[in-house]
Amino acid sequence: MYVRFVTPLIDPDARVECGFFRSYWYVERLGAPEWLMLELRIQFAWFNDELDAPGRVVRHFRRRRSLYGVCWFRSSARECISRARYCAWLISEAGLPVEAITAHCLRETIWQDDLQVVAPARMAPRVFDHRLLAADVQ
Repeated sequence: MYVRFVTPLIDPDARVECGFFRSYWYVERLGAPEWLMLELRIQFAWFNDELDAPGRVVRHFRRRRSLYGVCWFRSSARECISRARYCAWLISEAGLPVEAITAHCLRETIWQDDLQVVAPARMAPRVFDHRLLAADVQ
C-alpha cells in the first residue's frame, strides 16, 4: 500500500493536488504562528536528511506530452508517514486542509527507492471539491 498527503492547491505542471511539501510557501503566506513554522522547518529538515530527493519526477517524450509524477510513501516507511501526519496536522492548523490518500497498487512508476515511489500524476485521485475551495485557496 502507498500513502500520499495532499492539499487543495493544484500543481501547475502535474495538474493534481499538491503534496504537503509544496504547501510550505502557502502556509507561510497565511501568516501561521512562528511556533508552527518552526515545527514545520524542523520536520522538513528531518525529511531533507533522511529522505532522498526523487531522481526523476517527470518523463519527457519526443512525440507526446510529458508524464509528470507525484510522490507516494511506501507503507513500510513508517517513520516518514508518522512525521508526514504531524506535518499535515500542522499545516491544517495553519488553515490549509491536508488529507491522506492511499493506493493499494501503482501499476506504473517513474522512480522508486525503499521509502517512496514516484507514480504518474494521472493515477492520483482527487480529494477536494475544487469548485468549493477555489475562492478559499487563491
